[in-house]
Amino acid sequence: MTKNLVASLLVALLMSSCTATKQAENTPDLNSTIQALGYDSLALPSTAYGPGALVTSVKGTGLVSPLNLTYLCRPDFTHAPPPIVDTAASADASRSLNSSFKLDPATLTKISLGANASYIDTVTLKLSNVTVEQLAFDDLEAVRSSLGPSCKQIVADFSKKSLAYQTKQAIRADVEYSFKLKAGASAEAKGLIIKALAAAFGGSIESDQASTVTGKGLFYGLLLTKV
Repeated sequence: MTKNLVASLLVALLMSSCTATKQAENTPDLNSTIQALGYDSLALPSTAYGPGALVTSVKGTGLVSPLNLTYLCRPDFTHAPPPIVDTAASADASRSLNSSFKLDPATLTKISLGANASYIDTVTLKLSNVTVEQLAFDDLEAVRSSLGPSCKQIVADFSKKSLAYQTKQAIRADVEYSFKLKAGASAEAKGLIIKALAAAFGGSIESDQASTVTGKGLFYGLLLTKV
């Protein structure tokens, strides 16, 4: 093998490495993309807090994206009507979210991975069946009007503190999480990581034997209105 051939091979390997590194660095961030669409992202995607839900911040200090929410009133007591699917907004969201995204470190820390977190190299996710669901303002008013006395009082108390909100719109999607483990990770660690990812999303995740976890109908971004 000539020196020129060896040099050419080395240059090709370096260029390939740089390209892979650049692609990894340019992997879009899901929270930033959702916020660019005009929504607040959820700290952890969930089947909870859809259109009509009456919510507040877990910390009780106002809203900070990504959202960490809790219900003011039980969803089965709010009697929210079926949401309206906004076709145009759904198409727009689908175009922006039709990509692979990295799971940011802040989200990973919210998942109870424990010592197994050290075995994870990367976690990426891909969304599908993206829809934007919403309720009209008269629907939101109807939900509040139908509350029982206890719920109405709770909403009123939080409203006085400017801490009561209601979900107006939501981005909903199916998802597939793929994770790459570092060398040396055991089959036991892999199984525990799958269980932790499944538990983090309220049991809405189905896991398989590969390094993927999938979920159906999770909310990723919310548009809240103050009550």
